[in-house]
Amino acid sequence: MKLFSTALVLLLPVFLLGSAFSCSETAVGPEPPSGELPRELTPTEKLLVEADQKFSYELFSRITQQESEQENLMISPLSISMALAMTLNGAEGETYDAMREALFLAGLDLEEINSSFQSLRELLLTADSGIEMIIANSIWHADHFAVNPGFRERITTFYDAEVTGLNFEDAASRGVINNWVEQKTNGRIDELVEEIDPDQIMFLVNALYFMGDWLREFDPEETYTARFRREDNTTAEVDMMTQKGLFATYFNEHVQMIELPYGDSLFTMTLLLPADPALPLNQFIDAQVKEENLRSWRNSLSVDMRESTIHLPSFEFEYDIELNEVLKAMGMEIAFDEFSADFSGLSEAGQRNIFIDEVMHKTFIRVDEKGTEAAAATSVGMMPTSMPPMIVADRPFVFIIYERESGANLFMGRVMDPSQ
Repeated sequence: MKLFSTALVLLLPVFLLGSAFSCSETAVGPEPPSGELPRELTPTEKLLVEADQKFSYELFSRITQQESEQENLMISPLSISMALAMTLNGAEGETYDAMREALFLAGLDLEEINSSFQSLRELLLTADSGIEMIIANSIWHADHFAVNPGFRERITTFYDAEVTGLNFEDAASRGVINNWVEQKTNGRIDELVEEIDPDQIMFLVNALYFMGDWLREFDPEETYTARFRREDNTTAEVDMMTQKGLFATYFNEHVQMIELPYGDSLFTMTLLLPADPALPLNQFIDAQVKEENLRSWRNSLSVDMRESTIHLPSFEFEYDIELNEVLKAMGMEIAFDEFSADFSGLSEAGQRNIFIDEVMHKTFIRVDEKGTEAAAATSVGMMPTSMPPMIVADRPFVFIIYERESGANLFMGRVMDPSQ
């Protein structure tokens, strides 16, 4: 019997609506990142971000290993962890412990988790006036289900969530939820819920929308047609953007890395490419794309910026995934077990026969000369020391969009074929 369903949704669109948020007048390149958060992170916020980083890389690695090796994919660790944190507020006993451990949050109690997500959400939404971002939460429950008042208060207070009762037997309820999702994602995701099972009692939804223009835009006149080399040795024709400027870069025997800032430089896209062109991207992700490596590499980024030439393909794709099996493998199996799960904190009556039925995640991304949402690519060719580095994204790559000061990961993805 399906008694509890959690639905997650995220959107990463890039709207190219002129230069309202751009700084394209810069002739040579962007200044070194100068944006700063309005305030310092609190100790508990730092612990939350550190936990979320560990969760991000573990989740991303597992998803890339289970999905088709030729498929483009993108997830939002922030969206997923926030939705699961809301769900955590209804968990009890072993279910609570397992979920908190899988989210790497064992060092924080529930009040600290909730208050840190609240303040981090508010901080991200107001950090950069040059970035448009929406982080919206909602809970939709069967109208006959009495929600625990304590759970309702925590979710509305800390996550600013809308809580609404619907008649799930009425087909129109599906449209109500989907309309909310469509509104919060500016029309990019218009059908999250395909059907509602009569036994389902609740949907928890997180919608995340991010739009940012590059600190320095690519010139459309410089875009050219190029060949992108897939891992099966075939090629695809792509529109390759290019620009020369000052970028923070890092190279070692494992990785070639560059950062492209947005807006006031608080939000940044990190592009990662295996140093060995013959190494399959999934092997690179499994061995190298880890929290401790990214921290070390970012600390080693050239402080004075380096003049580089970058070639980056424009691309657009959608991606969706059911996260049940991945989350079970990460330690949340009990939460999906209809006989063992304990979500009695959701119900006013304290009923125990509630479990997670499904965790769905949907994303959208578009990247071109003006900006991005979560995207970018980079393939690196090392040049002699007398010449500036050239970064050519003409083979599969990894991208991460994060907030530079806090380190919060908004989006992570891989591009196997920009023409898909």
